Parts: sequence; C-alpha cells; structure tokens
Amino acid sequence: MLISTGGLTASISEQSLTSLIFCLRCLRVATSHLGTSIATLQSLLSRAQHSGDEENQGSPSRSSIGARIERVKQEIVDTLRKAVDVVSRHAGSALPDPARHTVKVYILSLPARWAAASTSAQSSPRADNSTNGMTREEETGWKVLTLANESLEMLRGVMNVVGDTLQSAEEWAGRLGRGKRPSNAGPATPESIHEQTIKEKEAAETMHIDA
Repeated sequence: MLISTGGLTASISEQSLTSLIFCLRCLRVATSHLGTSIATLQSLLSRAQHSGDEENQGSPSRSSIGARIERVKQEIVDTLRKAVDVVSRHAGSALPDPARHTVKVYILSLPARWAAASTSAQSSPRADNSTNGMTREEETGWKVLTLANESLEMLRGVMNVVGDTLQSAEEWAGRLGRGKRPSNAGPATPESIHEQTIKEKEAAETMHIDA
C-alpha cells in the first residue's frame, strides 16, 4: 500500500499496518494509565501539603504519603519504559519517514523537556508563595508529577503520528478501491465487540496493566 507522508511516498505493508494498530492500542492504554497516575499524584500532593503544615513532622501520614508517591513513581517509569519498548518494536520499522524521525525526536527529547519543566517548576512560586517550605514528599511528588505530564505529552505526540499514518493509509486504500480497516467497517456486532475486547486485553497485557 502506498501512502504519502510529509511529501514523501512510502510503501506500507499490511503487516506494518497491523503493527501500527497494535502500537496505537498500547499507547492508548499507557496514556490512560498515566492520566490516572497524574490524578493520584495531585491528590497525594494536596495531602502532603496539609501534612507538612502539621507540627509533628514525623507523622505516619507523611510516611504513608511518601511511600505511595514512590509507588506511583515506579508505575509511571514502568509504563513509560514499556510504551517506548512497544513503539520501538512495533512502530519503529513500520512507520515511513519522516514519521519515524518525528517519533524518535519525541522520545529522545523527553529527558531535556523534563529537566526544563522541572527547573521551571522549582523557580515558580507555589500558590502559598512558599518555595522553600516544601516537605521532602512534596518535592519528590512535584518532580514525579512533572515527569508524568511530560511523558503523557510525549506519548500523545507519538499517538498522533501513528494515528495520522494510519489515517493516510486508509485514505490511500479508498483511492485504490480497497476497504478501510475492518475494525471500522459496519455496525458493531457481538462478535466484533468480543474481538475488539480481546485486542484491547492483548494491548493491556503487553503493557502489564490490568484492563
């Protein structure tokens, strides 16, 4: 199949299209999980701020919040690592240029973007104007939250590239008289819903996230 990407014409096989579709499903699972992690972190940071205002700085509440932040941090790192691995294995060779280059730039620029965002966050005053009064839990939490936000933006960018490539492939398929992807054809049936559920579970299992 021929598709046009950024002014270049490249050939995409059916196998490559299947890989890109699977990659897109996995990225949706990953971004959904990161969104949940971000909401959890925001809640924990709110609790950590109130805990930091307590006189007893060694309260069990702070220890518990710190432990939960560390767990969320590990989940975010694991999700990001698995998502990048899926992109490398399933989209790396399937994407045409310059889409492949764009995805590479998104991924490789994450450390620099995280560092820049972290520096900006540290130099910006908090709502209560107390930049030096953060507890250790709050400081860790904000760094993790920044990582999660930047990772989410990166994965969304990769998703857009993969999605645009698939859309271009569908448009070319229509011009060549070939049907669009079967998953988009016809009304939903019990069989098609079951098949879609299985594919979504496969993506979730690949990311090792409960569906």
